[in-house]
Amino acid sequence: MPGALSAAEIRVGGTGTVYVAPDGTAGPANITAAWTGFVNQGYTTEEGARIARSMDTEMVKVWQSISVVRYLITRIDLTAAFDLMQFNRDTIPLYFGGGSIVSQGGGSFRYDISSTPSIDERVLGIEWIDGSITYRFVIGRGMVRETGESSVTRTAAISLPMTFGAMTPDTGSVLGYMVTNDTSWT
Repeated sequence: MPGALSAAEIRVGGTGTVYVAPDGTAGPANITAAWTGFVNQGYTTEEGARIARSMDTEMVKVWQSISVVRYLITRIDLTAAFDLMQFNRDTIPLYFGGGSIVSQGGGSFRYDISSTPSIDERVLGIEWIDGSITYRFVIGRGMVRETGESSVTRTAAISLPMTFGAMTPDTGSVLGYMVTNDTSWT
């Protein structure tokens, strides 16, 4: 019953996966569709992923009222943040903004960090499972817009902290979407 207290509707992201695909890749349309074209980004820190939506508004005030009469939305932001734990040909370019890792032969590899970066648009998917319930969150067009510090020490594993931000799609107005098999949505 909507509005009632229900412990059965509390969700825990027991385990999950972060997926990334090239720009233009279609996310799964439903809960059983495959993550076709997406690459599993591997382990994340135990904090998993953080999803956020924020909005900036402008208040419209009038002479005839001491209260605001209207709000204008001036900005909306949809993000997902996570710290990847694996270093490989997929995670390093994602963290540093695109490009590729090149073999130098003899077991040596090189990745160049550009002084003139370009926009590295991607599609992001996050899936988490709580028992028999699965959630999928997809940002259809976006990029890693911020990276955090990676501490390189002898006492802790190194992570690649990043925030993926949504961009307005070329067609339509959907910044992101969620699909689930959670029957509490009915």
